[in-house]
Amino acid sequence: AREASLCLSLTRGELPEYNLTRAIAVAKIKSVETCVELCHRLKQEVGSYALMANTGFEHTDFLLCCKFAEGDSRILGQKIARDAFAEFGKKGRNDLKSLGWSSLETEACTRVAASVAQAVANGASKMRAWDGAWRDVYLLADGVCDRVMSETFSENKNLSAKL
Repeated sequence: AREASLCLSLTRGELPEYNLTRAIAVAKIKSVETCVELCHRLKQEVGSYALMANTGFEHTDFLLCCKFAEGDSRILGQKIARDAFAEFGKKGRNDLKSLGWSSLETEACTRVAASVAQAVANGASKMRAWDGAWRDVYLLADGVCDRVMSETFSENKNLSAKL
């Protein structure tokens, strides 16, 4: 359904709707991060074999290029968190819960709001205050990514990579 929606938007020369754009960003983040993690874990399993030439492992650095090219995963995560934080500011907790928000998301937003308010009260700019709350910003991004993944793949609740 998402692919058909994207094709329709592109053939019409329109921007995709927000939920589709967010799902694409989440897919980019999750696919690259999962591949990087699994390759790292596989290298740990095979040991020195991963250091040998012509084993295929010499190409895994390409995944790092994917992480930082075509939308840096960290920047996409921050944009996702920023959008969620704006939504948090506009809606009440009950509204967000009815939209499927997890407690992790609302708690991260609450902590970011408190951090930003305190930093701004101490003279920091909003941007510096946001940067200072980076741990909760990334927790929020992870929470939103998990929610989007579970909404997209509701039939499969365990989407974590396993070896």
